[in-house]
Amino acid sequence: MNLRRFLLRKVVYVVLTVFLIASLNFFLFQVLPGDPTRVLLPKGCGGSNVTACPLREELMQEWGLDQPVFNRYIIYMTNLLKGNLGTSITFRPGMPVADVIAPRLSITLLIVGIATVISLWLGVVLGRVSGWRRGRASDVIITMSTLFGYSMPAFWVGLLLAFYFGVATPVFPVSGDRSANFSSMDLISQIADMGWHLVLPVLTFVITNVAWFSLTLRNSLTDVLPEDYMVTANAKGLTETQQLRRHALPNARLPLVTAAALYFGWVVSGAIVIEQIFQIEGLGKLEWTATLNLDYQLMSGIFLIAALGVVIANATADVLYVLLDPRVREA
Repeated sequence: MNLRRFLLRKVVYVVLTVFLIASLNFFLFQVLPGDPTRVLLPKGCGGSNVTACPLREELMQEWGLDQPVFNRYIIYMTNLLKGNLGTSITFRPGMPVADVIAPRLSITLLIVGIATVISLWLGVVLGRVSGWRRGRASDVIITMSTLFGYSMPAFWVGLLLAFYFGVATPVFPVSGDRSANFSSMDLISQIADMGWHLVLPVLTFVITNVAWFSLTLRNSLTDVLPEDYMVTANAKGLTETQQLRRHALPNARLPLVTAAALYFGWVVSGAIVIEQIFQIEGLGKLEWTATLNLDYQLMSGIFLIAALGVVIANATADVLYVLLDPRVREA
């Protein structure tokens, strides 16, 4: 396989996918019921004849709502190319959507990143033991335990952890991602304070999602172990550890890459429940607030960012497949 040609083709696919998502993002919010200008109109503006309100006319012209759909589409795509996602109309009136999203996105990426690393590491450890000892007691215990956590709703796990470790036994904070005096702390204290606040949210992520990785690796190992090269490795006298590390895991890790990519892309947009429970000012909570306040510009920007996360994660997984598996490079 020509690696340069593959990467070029992958870039073209990503650009085309992003274009289609951006187009869907535009038309999706065009068909929503309601008038976004009414959210900002003061009560009594124009009485019952709200269409005669001068403020509404100004907003219509500013947002291009008085123009045909195609013209608004061109304006929208042009603004996207310039990095302009629009202007918030309720959360921070007049503030660019990108500036509203940026600090919230960093908090969500921090939580999701830490949770993904821990879940992936723990899932690999548990999946390796479970897959190698399939059918034994350890396999049954690990499988049932991880499935139990996976089957529980994230909001229920979060509430239980918040009650037992934040209320009944006040060990960890249950609200926010930092203390009130965070700005007056030194750098080391700030890192420790934020880490202490994120223990319960990250633990909720890990409990409800570690099965995603452990079961993926276990099932992949189960398919790999009966292969001829594993029988040959055993016949050569390699120890179980050598068989596992040199032959089994390198061939079983590819589905894990896909699982990690799908997990990261899904959690970026699905963190709303946990962030709402622990009152963390992240992207999920911002999405919930924008939905309640009918902030169309903000909702559109968040939807686009979440979709881009999924596209980039899947494209990264495809590239890693080529780098990790020689069979894919030679195909």
